[in-house]
Amino acid sequence: MRPHLAALLAAATALTASCAQALPSDTTAPDGAALRLPLDDYQHSPTQTLTVTNAYRVLLIRCARRHGRTLPIASSPRPLVGPRTWMERRYGLTDAADAASYGYGLGPRDPARHPPETPDLDPATIAVITGTGDKAPPGGCQEQTRRSLAMAPAGTDPSLPQHLSMLSFQRSRSDRRVQAAVKEWSACMRAAGHSYATPFDPIADPAFRDGTSEKELATARTDLACKKRTNLVGVWLSVESAYQRTMIAQNATALQGAKRANQTTLRLAQETLAAEMRAPESTSSGSPAD
Repeated sequence: MRPHLAALLAAATALTASCAQALPSDTTAPDGAALRLPLDDYQHSPTQTLTVTNAYRVLLIRCARRHGRTLPIASSPRPLVGPRTWMERRYGLTDAADAASYGYGLGPRDPARHPPETPDLDPATIAVITGTGDKAPPGGCQEQTRRSLAMAPAGTDPSLPQHLSMLSFQRSRSDRRVQAAVKEWSACMRAAGHSYATPFDPIADPAFRDGTSEKELATARTDLACKKRTNLVGVWLSVESAYQRTMIAQNATALQGAKRANQTTLRLAQETLAAEMRAPESTSSGSPAD
Protein backbone atom coordinates (compact mmCIF):
# COMPACT_ATOMS: atom_id res chain seq x y z
CA MET A 1 0.00 0.00 0.00
CA ARG A 2 1.33 3.40 -0.91
CA PRO A 3 1.79 5.73 2.05
CA HIS A 4 -0.58 8.67 2.20
CA LEU A 5 0.81 12.17 2.21
CA ALA A 6 -1.18 12.82 5.38
CA ALA A 7 1.05 10.34 7.21
CA LEU A 8 4.15 12.24 6.13
CA LEU A 9 2.68 15.55 7.25
CA ALA A 10 1.57 14.04 10.53
CA ALA A 11 5.17 13.13 11.32
CA ALA A 12 6.00 16.85 11.28
CA THR A 13 3.67 17.52 13.17
CA ALA A 14 -6.18 16.99 26.11
CA LEU A 15 -16.04 23.96 45.45
CA THR A 16 -17.47 20.99 47.30
CA ALA A 17 -21.24 21.10 47.82
CA SER A 18 -24.20 18.77 47.96
CA CYS A 19 -25.55 17.95 44.53
CA ALA A 20 -29.03 17.40 45.87
CA GLN A 21 -29.59 21.15 45.79
CA ALA A 22 -30.92 23.00 42.75
CA LEU A 23 -28.32 23.92 40.14
CA PRO A 24 -27.10 27.52 40.33
CA SER A 25 -28.53 29.96 37.79
CA ASP A 26 -25.00 31.10 36.89
CA THR A 27 -23.53 28.07 35.12
CA THR A 28 -20.24 29.68 34.20
CA ALA A 29 -17.33 27.36 34.94
CA PRO A 30 -13.69 28.34 34.41
CA ASP A 31 -13.09 28.73 30.68
CA GLY A 32 -10.63 26.02 29.73
CA ALA A 33 -9.36 28.04 26.77
CA ALA A 34 -8.17 30.76 29.18
CA LEU A 35 -6.41 28.39 31.60
CA ARG A 36 -2.70 27.60 31.47
CA LEU A 37 -0.43 24.95 32.89
CA PRO A 38 3.26 25.56 33.69
CA LEU A 39 4.49 23.40 30.79
CA ASP A 40 2.53 25.47 28.28
CA ASP A 41 5.39 27.96 28.30
CA TYR A 42 7.73 25.35 26.83
CA GLN A 43 5.68 24.05 23.90
CA HIS A 44 3.80 25.32 20.88
CA SER A 45 0.13 26.14 21.31
CA PRO A 46 -2.33 24.55 18.83
CA THR A 47 -2.27 27.77 16.79
CA GLN A 48 1.53 27.81 16.75
CA THR A 49 1.59 24.11 15.87
CA LEU A 50 -0.65 24.91 12.91
CA THR A 51 1.77 27.65 11.83
CA VAL A 52 4.63 25.15 11.84
CA THR A 53 2.55 22.56 9.98
CA ASN A 54 1.53 25.05 7.31
CA ALA A 55 5.15 26.12 6.84
CA TYR A 56 6.18 22.47 6.61
CA ARG A 57 3.67 21.99 3.78
CA VAL A 58 5.04 25.00 1.89
CA LEU A 59 8.65 23.87 2.18
CA LEU A 60 7.83 20.25 1.33
CA ILE A 61 6.01 21.35 -1.83
CA ARG A 62 8.95 23.55 -2.86
CA CYS A 63 11.49 20.81 -2.29
CA ALA A 64 9.50 18.25 -4.27
CA ARG A 65 9.08 20.69 -7.15
CA ARG A 66 12.83 21.40 -7.21
CA HIS A 67 13.31 17.68 -7.79
CA GLY A 68 10.71 17.45 -10.54
CA ARG A 69 7.73 16.25 -8.55
CA THR A 70 4.42 17.98 -7.88
CA LEU A 71 2.67 17.11 -4.64
CA PRO A 72 -1.14 16.84 -4.91
CA ILE A 73 -1.76 19.26 -2.05
CA ALA A 74 -2.28 23.01 -1.83
CA SER A 75 0.26 25.29 -0.16
CA SER A 76 -2.51 27.55 1.16
CA PRO A 77 -2.74 27.53 4.99
CA ARG A 78 -5.05 25.02 6.60
CA PRO A 79 -7.54 26.27 9.21
CA LEU A 80 -7.32 25.50 12.89
CA VAL A 81 -9.16 22.29 13.69
CA GLY A 82 -9.97 21.02 17.17
CA PRO A 83 -9.38 22.82 20.49
CA ARG A 84 -7.89 26.32 20.39
CA THR A 85 -5.64 25.61 23.37
CA TRP A 86 -4.34 22.45 25.03
CA MET A 87 -6.56 23.27 28.02
CA GLU A 88 -9.86 23.75 26.21
CA ARG A 89 -11.09 20.15 26.60
CA ARG A 90 -8.37 18.82 28.91
CA TYR A 91 -10.82 18.40 31.80
CA GLY A 92 -13.91 17.93 29.67
CA LEU A 93 -16.26 20.64 28.43
CA THR A 94 -15.42 24.05 29.89
CA ASP A 95 -16.25 26.70 27.27
CA ALA A 96 -19.68 28.25 27.96
CA ALA A 97 -19.98 29.85 24.53
CA ASP A 98 -19.22 26.62 22.70
CA ALA A 99 -21.55 24.72 25.02
CA ALA A 100 -24.40 27.13 24.28
CA SER A 101 -23.91 26.87 20.52
CA TYR A 102 -22.53 23.39 19.84
CA GLY A 103 -23.08 21.37 23.00
CA TYR A 104 -20.18 18.94 23.10
CA GLY A 105 -19.16 19.61 19.51
CA LEU A 106 -16.63 22.06 18.17
CA GLY A 107 -18.76 23.69 15.49
CA PRO A 108 -16.66 24.91 12.56
CA ARG A 109 -13.52 23.51 14.23
CA ASP A 110 -14.91 19.97 14.30
CA PRO A 111 -12.29 17.64 12.74
CA ALA A 112 -15.11 15.79 10.95
CA ARG A 113 -15.69 18.93 8.88
CA HIS A 114 -12.07 19.02 7.76
CA PRO A 115 -11.09 15.61 6.40
CA PRO A 116 -7.34 15.13 6.01
CA GLU A 117 -5.72 15.12 2.61
CA THR A 118 -4.96 11.50 1.76
CA PRO A 119 -3.78 11.35 -1.87
CA ASP A 120 -1.64 8.39 -2.87
CA LEU A 121 1.85 9.21 -4.07
CA ASP A 122 3.50 7.56 -7.05
CA PRO A 123 6.79 5.72 -6.41
CA ALA A 124 8.95 8.48 -7.90
CA THR A 125 7.39 11.09 -5.60
CA ILE A 126 7.71 8.81 -2.59
CA ALA A 127 11.41 8.38 -3.37
CA VAL A 128 11.93 12.14 -3.46
CA ILE A 129 10.01 12.70 -0.22
CA THR A 130 11.65 9.87 1.73
CA GLY A 131 15.11 9.96 0.16
CA THR A 132 15.03 6.37 -1.11
CA GLY A 133 15.63 7.12 -4.79
CA ASP A 134 18.90 7.74 -6.68
CA LYS A 135 17.86 11.30 -7.55
CA ALA A 136 16.43 12.11 -4.14
CA PRO A 137 18.08 14.66 -1.85
CA PRO A 138 19.92 13.26 1.21
CA GLY A 139 17.25 12.21 3.69
CA GLY A 140 14.54 13.16 1.25
CA CYS A 141 12.45 16.31 1.16
CA GLN A 142 10.90 15.46 4.50
CA GLU A 143 14.31 15.57 6.21
CA GLN A 144 15.38 18.71 4.35
CA THR A 145 12.16 20.40 5.39
CA ARG A 146 12.66 19.42 9.02
CA ARG A 147 16.16 20.87 8.88
CA SER A 148 14.89 24.08 7.30
CA LEU A 149 12.59 24.50 10.27
CA ALA A 150 15.20 23.28 12.78
CA MET A 151 12.73 20.67 13.99
CA ALA A 152 15.33 18.19 15.27
CA PRO A 153 18.27 20.07 16.78
CA ALA A 154 21.15 17.93 18.01
CA GLY A 155 21.08 17.15 21.71
CA THR A 156 17.59 18.56 22.23
CA ASP A 157 14.17 16.95 22.38
CA PRO A 158 11.57 19.58 21.36
CA SER A 159 8.79 17.11 22.17
CA LEU A 160 9.82 16.73 25.84
CA PRO A 161 7.21 19.27 27.08
CA GLN A 162 4.44 17.31 25.35
CA HIS A 163 5.64 14.02 26.82
CA LEU A 164 5.76 15.47 30.32
CA SER A 165 2.37 17.10 29.83
CA MET A 166 0.83 13.76 28.94
CA LEU A 167 2.46 12.21 31.98
CA SER A 168 1.23 14.96 34.30
CA PHE A 169 -2.30 14.50 32.97
CA GLN A 170 -2.20 10.77 33.64
CA ARG A 171 -0.83 11.27 37.15
CA SER A 172 -3.31 14.00 38.01
CA ARG A 173 -6.22 11.95 36.71
CA SER A 174 -5.23 9.18 39.12
CA ASP A 175 -4.70 11.56 42.03
CA ARG A 176 -7.15 10.97 44.88
CA ARG A 177 -8.05 14.68 45.06
CA VAL A 178 -9.03 14.77 41.40
CA GLN A 179 -10.84 11.45 41.67
CA ALA A 180 -12.84 12.81 44.61
CA ALA A 181 -13.80 15.90 42.62
CA VAL A 182 -14.77 13.76 39.63
CA LYS A 183 -17.01 11.62 41.85
CA GLU A 184 -18.72 14.76 43.16
CA TRP A 185 -19.23 15.99 39.62
CA SER A 186 -20.66 12.60 38.62
CA ALA A 187 -23.05 12.65 41.60
CA CYS A 188 -24.14 16.15 40.64
CA MET A 189 -24.84 15.03 37.08
CA ARG A 190 -26.68 11.93 38.33
CA ALA A 191 -28.90 14.10 40.53
CA ALA A 192 -29.86 16.00 37.38
CA GLY A 193 -30.70 12.79 35.53
CA HIS A 194 -27.42 12.13 33.70
CA SER A 195 -25.34 9.01 34.33
CA TYR A 196 -21.68 9.77 33.54
CA ALA A 197 -18.69 8.56 35.51
CA THR A 198 -16.16 11.06 34.14
CA PRO A 199 -16.36 14.46 32.42
CA PHE A 200 -15.13 12.83 29.20
CA ASP A 201 -18.08 10.45 28.97
CA PRO A 202 -20.70 12.94 27.71
CA ILE A 203 -18.30 14.13 25.01
CA ALA A 204 -18.12 10.54 23.75
CA ASP A 205 -21.86 9.86 24.17
CA PRO A 206 -23.17 8.33 20.88
CA ALA A 207 -26.46 10.12 21.46
CA PHE A 208 -24.73 13.43 20.72
CA ARG A 209 -23.19 12.58 17.36
CA ASP A 210 -26.04 13.40 14.97
CA GLY A 211 -26.30 17.16 15.17
CA THR A 212 -26.80 19.38 18.17
CA SER A 213 -30.06 18.55 19.94
CA GLU A 214 -31.77 20.41 22.76
CA LYS A 215 -30.98 17.43 24.98
CA GLU A 216 -27.28 17.84 24.24
CA LEU A 217 -27.38 21.57 24.91
CA ALA A 218 -29.23 21.01 28.19
CA THR A 219 -26.75 18.32 29.24
CA ALA A 220 -23.85 20.63 28.43
CA ARG A 221 -25.36 23.38 30.58
CA THR A 222 -25.78 20.97 33.48
CA ASP A 223 -22.23 19.72 32.97
CA LEU A 224 -20.82 23.24 33.34
CA ALA A 225 -23.02 23.93 36.35
CA CYS A 226 -21.78 20.79 38.06
CA LYS A 227 -18.19 21.64 37.27
CA LYS A 228 -18.69 25.01 38.90
CA ARG A 229 -20.45 23.56 41.94
CA THR A 230 -17.77 20.93 42.59
CA ASN A 231 -14.86 23.14 41.47
CA LEU A 232 -13.68 20.21 39.38
CA VAL A 233 -11.66 22.31 36.96
CA GLY A 234 -10.05 24.34 39.74
CA VAL A 235 -9.07 21.25 41.72
CA TRP A 236 -7.71 19.43 38.69
CA LEU A 237 -5.76 22.47 37.48
CA SER A 238 -4.19 22.96 40.90
CA VAL A 239 -3.19 19.30 41.24
CA GLU A 240 -1.78 18.99 37.74
CA SER A 241 0.07 22.31 38.02
CA ALA A 242 1.87 20.96 41.09
CA TYR A 243 2.92 17.83 39.22
CA GLN A 244 4.19 19.94 36.33
CA ARG A 245 6.17 22.30 38.54
CA THR A 246 7.97 19.28 39.99
CA MET A 247 8.69 17.97 36.49
CA ILE A 248 10.03 21.35 35.42
CA ALA A 249 12.39 21.43 38.39
CA GLN A 250 13.59 17.92 37.60
CA ASN A 251 14.11 18.61 33.87
CA ALA A 252 15.06 22.30 33.90
CA THR A 253 18.01 22.16 31.50
CA ALA A 254 16.34 19.88 28.97
CA LEU A 255 13.14 21.91 29.05
CA GLN A 256 14.98 25.18 28.48
CA GLY A 257 16.62 23.58 25.47
CA ALA A 258 13.24 22.40 24.18
CA LYS A 259 11.78 25.86 24.69
CA ARG A 260 14.56 27.52 22.70
CA ALA A 261 14.26 24.94 19.94
CA ASN A 262 10.50 25.39 19.70
CA GLN A 263 10.88 29.17 19.61
CA THR A 264 13.39 28.85 16.77
CA THR A 265 11.13 26.52 14.78
CA LEU A 266 8.18 28.85 15.24
CA ARG A 267 10.22 31.87 14.11
CA LEU A 268 11.42 30.03 10.99
CA ALA A 269 7.87 28.88 10.24
CA GLN A 270 6.52 32.42 10.57
CA GLU A 271 9.26 33.73 8.28
CA THR A 272 8.48 30.99 5.74
CA LEU A 273 4.79 31.84 5.65
CA ALA A 274 5.47 35.58 5.50
CA ALA A 275 7.76 35.03 2.50
CA GLU A 276 5.12 32.80 0.93
CA MET A 277 2.57 35.59 1.21
CA ARG A 278 4.94 37.98 -0.58
CA ALA A 279 5.98 35.49 -3.25
CA PRO A 280 4.64 35.53 -6.83
CA GLU A 281 1.72 33.26 -7.53
CA SER A 282 3.97 30.77 -9.36
CA THR A 283 6.08 30.29 -6.23
CA SER A 284 3.01 29.87 -4.03
CA SER A 285 1.76 27.05 -6.21
CA GLY A 286 4.94 25.05 -5.68
CA SER A 287 7.60 26.45 -8.05
CA PRO A 288 11.23 26.11 -7.01
CA ALA A 289 12.12 28.51 -4.25
CA ASP A 290 14.49 28.68 -1.28
